[in-house]
Amino acid sequence: MAEAKPKENRRVKMTKKLLRDSLIELMARKPIGKITIKEICLNADVNRSTFYLYYADQYALFGEMEAELLEHAKAHLEKIDTDPVSVRYIRELLAYIRANADIFRALLCRKEGMPFQSTFVEASLRKLKQSLPLRCPAPEADYVYYYLIVGSMSIIQRWIEAGFDTPCADMAELIFRLCDKAAAAFG
Repeated sequence: MAEAKPKENRRVKMTKKLLRDSLIELMARKPIGKITIKEICLNADVNRSTFYLYYADQYALFGEMEAELLEHAKAHLEKIDTDPVSVRYIRELLAYIRANADIFRALLCRKEGMPFQSTFVEASLRKLKQSLPLRCPAPEADYVYYYLIVGSMSIIQRWIEAGFDTPCADMAELIFRLCDKAAAAFG
């Protein structure tokens, strides 16, 4: 039986947030492989020994951030289906992305985020296949599902890179309409 993780107190949460924010800020300027623990700690005003209480290295910190964001994104994806009401859930997901712009910029718009992107695509594909049955042969359906997910992710990447130049509601409507039209051709 797996041991339950103890709840983190407020001080631990604040320290981890400082370290996460520091890494995100540094990643805006350079790749994670060029960021040192010393830089993260100096930027966060946290001792290196404190950093090592929680993380083995910058990749462990980055991995924890990825996992946390993926869980939140999956929670939004679970609500999305073919019903037009789903636009609301897409809007909520986009609002979440916008509220966490710096980390999503690192995860969706940079090569360091490739593992996150792959995991996000796989989770989205699983959800889409459950909620949207297509009437076409399996190999063709796989391509359609992939097109819908990767196409949507590309729109979101472009939106992030453009500095969120379109309101969340309009972007959600655009993504939904494009996906709905494409899926309707095979549904």
